[in-house]
Amino acid sequence: MTTVEEQPPASALRVLLVALVGSVLLFLAQPPAELFALAWVAPMFWLAIVASLGPLHRRGYAAVWLAGVVYWLLTLHWICLPHPLTPIGLVFLAAYLGCYLPAFVAVSRHAVHRLRAPLWLVAPVVWTAGEYVQAHLFTGFLMGAISHSQAPWTSLIQIASVGGAYSVSFVVVLAAAAVYELVGATSRRPAGTPLPLGKAVGLALLIVAAVAGPLLWGRAALASAVARPGPTVALVQANILAVWDHEEGRSQRIMDTHMRLSREAIARAEQDGKQIDLLVWPESMFRSWFVTYDGGVPPKEPGAAELDLKTLAEELGVNLLLGCDRFDADSNDTTNYRGYNSAVMARADGTQVAMYDKTHRVPFGEYIPLASNMPAMYYLTPMSGGLTPGEGPAAAKLGAFTYAPNICFETVVPQVIRRQVRNLAERGEKPDVLVNVTNDAWFWGQSELDMHLNCNIYRAVENRTPLVIAANGGLSAVIDAYGRVLEESPRQEETVIVAQTPLGPEGMSFYSRYGDVFGLVCVGLSGLSVAAFFVGWVSVRLQ
Repeated sequence: MTTVEEQPPASALRVLLVALVGSVLLFLAQPPAELFALAWVAPMFWLAIVASLGPLHRRGYAAVWLAGVVYWLLTLHWICLPHPLTPIGLVFLAAYLGCYLPAFVAVSRHAVHRLRAPLWLVAPVVWTAGEYVQAHLFTGFLMGAISHSQAPWTSLIQIASVGGAYSVSFVVVLAAAAVYELVGATSRRPAGTPLPLGKAVGLALLIVAAVAGPLLWGRAALASAVARPGPTVALVQANILAVWDHEEGRSQRIMDTHMRLSREAIARAEQDGKQIDLLVWPESMFRSWFVTYDGGVPPKEPGAAELDLKTLAEELGVNLLLGCDRFDADSNDTTNYRGYNSAVMARADGTQVAMYDKTHRVPFGEYIPLASNMPAMYYLTPMSGGLTPGEGPAAAKLGAFTYAPNICFETVVPQVIRRQVRNLAERGEKPDVLVNVTNDAWFWGQSELDMHLNCNIYRAVENRTPLVIAANGGLSAVIDAYGRVLEESPRQEETVIVAQTPLGPEGMSFYSRYGDVFGLVCVGLSGLSVAAFFVGWVSVRLQ
C-alpha cells in the first residue's frame, strides 16, 4: 500500500485553492448570506486535504492557515466598524483564529494516516475539540462556528441541550466526512478504486443516522414542549449612534429617548390589556453612574444614580432591568477606582434589588490583554483604562419571576452562560428568564447583529431557559427555551417589543447540569492523537 512518504509533496497553491473554497462556502453559510446548507459542504474541501496522501510540509500548512485567516476576515469584517484602530485587532484576531484550521488538518492527518482511524470519526472529533479550545483559550471566542450557521434549523439544534453547540458542529462535520468517504478518494481507497458494497452501505446508513437522529430527537423535544405562561417583558430598543468622543448633553438625550420609548411600551401594553412584569434598557443606556466604595459598599446617602433610578421607577411603575456603569472607589483615595459594565435590577418602587457586573470582558474592546502592568498601552486606544471583571452571576426575583442578566458578548461563549445558570441554580436562584443587554450599534446594522442573535439562540437551547435581548441598534428579540425566535426587532430603528415570554421546562438541562462533557471527550480523544504523534516524533529522534 502506498504511504505518505512515497508520495510527492502536495502543491501549496493547489492546497490553498482547495482550502479557500471551503472557507468561502462556510462564510456564505453564515450571515449575511445565510445559505446554511453550504456548511454541510464546506468541510469536504478541508477533508480532501486531510485524506490526500501527499505530505503537506510547511508551505502546505501555511496555505491552509491562510485559508483559515480569509474565512475569519470575511466573517468578522464588522470588527472594522467601531473605531479606526479596530481593523488592526481584526487582523490579529483572524491570524490567531486561522491557526485552528491547519491544526485540524494536522491532527486529523496523523490520526487517519498513522493511526489508521476512519476519517468519518476523526474529523468531527478533532473539529469539535478545536471549537472547545477556541471557546476557552485567551478568554474564549466562538462566534462564527459551524453550528451557528444552523441556528435557524430549530429541530436540529435541540441536541445542544445535551452536548452544547459543539454537538451540532459534530453532526455537520460527521455527515460531511461520511459523504466524502462515500464519494471521494481516501488513503485506503485511491481515486478510481471502487468502494466495497458493505462499506458503502454502512456509510450511507451513517449519513442518514447522523442527520435523521438529531432531527427526530429534536422534533420529539419540540412536540413534547409544554408552554408555561411567563412574564410579559418590554424591551426598549433605541438607535443611539455609538461614538467614542464626548458630546455635550449626550447622556441626557439618551435618557430622554429611553424614557419616551418606555412610556410607549407601557401605553402599548395597556392598550393590549397586558401588565408589564419587567422593562429592560440595553447596555449602558442608564446614564447615571452608580458609585460604590471599597469593593461594593454603597454610599451612606443615595447618590445621583440611586435617586434617578427611584424617580424613573416611580414614574413608569414597573420593575426594571437597566444597563448601566458602576465605579467602585477607594474611600481613602477616590481617584483610585475600578470601572464595571453593569446591569441594575429594581422594583417598581425604585428599590434596588441587585447589581450584576459583567464577568467576561471583550479583549481590545473592554480591556487590553497584558496591559495591567503596562497602563501606558491604554493611551494608544480610546479606552480610558479598561473595565474590571465582576465576581459572578446575579439574579433577582421581581414579582413572580426570577431574572438573570448578562451583558454584550457574554452570550458568545457557551460556558459563561452555562456557569451562571448552574451557579444560580445551586444558590436556589435558578433564573426563569435570561436577559441579554447589549449595545450592537457599534456595528452599523451589519451581520454581527445576526451572528450575535444566533449565539443567543444556542444559549437558550443549551440551558432550556428563555432568553430576551434588549439591544441598542438591534436585534432585540424574545427567544423561547427551544431556540424559537418569537419576536424580533428591525435593525437600526427605534422600537419596543412587548411580549409574553413562555417559561422553559422545570429543572436544569443536561448541559446546564454537567457542562461540556461532550466537548471534553472530543478534546481527550484528539489529545491521544497528538500524544501519539509526539511519541513517534521522539522515538524517531532517539534512533
